[in-house]
Amino acid sequence: MPIETNHWLYYRLHQIQHPAPAEEASFVEYLRWMRILRDNPNNDSQIKLVNNGEVLELLDILLNNSNYKTRLERLTKRTRRMAQVDFKAKANWRVRVGGMRGPESMLLPAFDALGMPYIPSSTLKGVAREMAKRELNANNPSVTPEQVREIFGEIEPTACMGKVVFLDAYPLPFTDIEDLDEVDEIEGLVPDMANSIWTWDNNNVPQYETNPNVFLSLRKPTFVIGLRLVNGEDNTLLELVKLWLFAGLAQGIGSRVNSGNGTIEITKITDSQETPKNNTEILSVKFQLRGQLTHGRQYFYDWEEKRNQDEWKPPGKPQAELRPPAFRSMLRYWFRTLALGVLEAEKVKDWELDIFGGIEHPAKMGMFQLEISDGVVVRDNATNQDGECGFATGTLIIRRSPIFTGSQARKRALTNLLASLTWLTFHLGGVGQGARRPCYSRQNRQHAHPPWWRGSSVKLTSIERDERDERENRYWNCPPNLDRFQKCFQSRLNSFYTNLSTLSGLTCDSTQPQTAQNNGNWAEAIDSNCRIICVKGDIQNEKPPALGLLHQQATRNGNGYNRELCGSMGVRSPIWIARVGSPFDNEIGFEEQGFDVVTIFGIDNNHRQEYYNLLTNLEYPITEYREIFPMSGN
Repeated sequence: MPIETNHWLYYRLHQIQHPAPAEEASFVEYLRWMRILRDNPNNDSQIKLVNNGEVLELLDILLNNSNYKTRLERLTKRTRRMAQVDFKAKANWRVRVGGMRGPESMLLPAFDALGMPYIPSSTLKGVAREMAKRELNANNPSVTPEQVREIFGEIEPTACMGKVVFLDAYPLPFTDIEDLDEVDEIEGLVPDMANSIWTWDNNNVPQYETNPNVFLSLRKPTFVIGLRLVNGEDNTLLELVKLWLFAGLAQGIGSRVNSGNGTIEITKITDSQETPKNNTEILSVKFQLRGQLTHGRQYFYDWEEKRNQDEWKPPGKPQAELRPPAFRSMLRYWFRTLALGVLEAEKVKDWELDIFGGIEHPAKMGMFQLEISDGVVVRDNATNQDGECGFATGTLIIRRSPIFTGSQARKRALTNLLASLTWLTFHLGGVGQGARRPCYSRQNRQHAHPPWWRGSSVKLTSIERDERDERENRYWNCPPNLDRFQKCFQSRLNSFYTNLSTLSGLTCDSTQPQTAQNNGNWAEAIDSNCRIICVKGDIQNEKPPALGLLHQQATRNGNGYNRELCGSMGVRSPIWIARVGSPFDNEIGFEEQGFDVVTIFGIDNNHRQEYYNLLTNLEYPITEYREIFPMSGN
């Protein structure tokens, strides 16, 4: 598209001065200005925005030039003056509350009339009311339904004003970027992205298609929350409502809570105040991630024309971060892939929605919440200039959702299912970009170009509960040889299917896998046409042995990679390879220890059958193998 048809590009590329909003201008005001510029009747009717590249540049202007300090200081001080009780609540990662689809189709969080991000009082009131209702359903509630009605008010059947006023909650001024030592500490408005890669087509096997949705969220904000009475001074009543609000915020607030957003920590007011309890923890494990890592926002850097020179690229340089949604997406993917081998697609769809939740109709919260604690990106593969691979560490925490109810047997089944699913996920593939391949180097390859490292390898390192370290670490650690690893892997598979049967009440017989429906020329399912094998061998051209053999087989015809083995642009590969049992830390490069886990979908394909035969016939560089799946009934 010629730049003359795009007003924003015309201004940028010709370096023409355009109206510059004040430093204190909010993002909403920026968007209004851009919409006015685009919709000016004096402009050519062809003028429009393309590819959201303009929004990306606008976000860069916002994040680097805007200063909300004065406004937020004034608003948070006002809250404290008006409130009879106030406290601070900090988000551990990101939070997005309320909002709507704004100009340029970007999802915006809740903004006030001046464009300041905040948590509306109605949201806080709803959180506290929900906790009060849960207490009413408990065995020994401290209030009656009539008292809850009087405290919060209602419109129907008869109008009642309520006794407690909830004030809008604004964040404290954000720390200036130049005052921070680490990128992970950045606070304030940041762009985020949700990408629904797999989409169910009615009850058919889900289809693979990226669908990125850009939205704004608040990163690590600290909110000032205030309460006051309508009339009089009843500190007992305020304390009761405050405790309900504490309990509600500790469960998470806003949208996408299941994916790590909205996890809140309450700052104590007094030493006697009890710390609010989070949802019941199911598991907590430390991990290390190497390779291409995961990316959320992109930094603007410059406009570029596409190769055909008829359009301009939306500019951006990705920034690596530890994203809870990426880990949750991998758990969801492997749950679906495992379940499709023993259940009909309709049943898998229903139970995937029940366990993981979703925003599509009918929207559900899900049975668990996931968060990343102590997460830090040590090196970003995309920006590192020293040739070292990307490296990150953190703690994966899974908690039981507050809405999950059931017998102790179902609770144990959920806990055991998620534990075995987590183990399997981290031993079947990586997380983030390049998850279907283990981390490997391209630095010594002829004609290679950055990034120097491709793929993704993840390693579970230890648990968090000291009193059970020895027993729990035996569960999470990777056995050192193929025989023990084979038995361990099959044990985890049996645990997954057994606990899925208990939780769902359905028969899940992994010894008699069914043939899943294809969503292409092969089914992305651990079914009768799937093989899982673990192999040992020699490092080949700085690649793990199974990957080296795959690339060797895929390039035999000299016409680039074979799509039936490695996929292509926009088409996923039908083969996963994970490097396991190989120790690494932030100072270690590629390790020759360990072995490869290879998952092959659609083994009825001649190309993939031939690759499988090479593995089992111990073709160089493979020296040893064990079959993991299918499993016999013995």
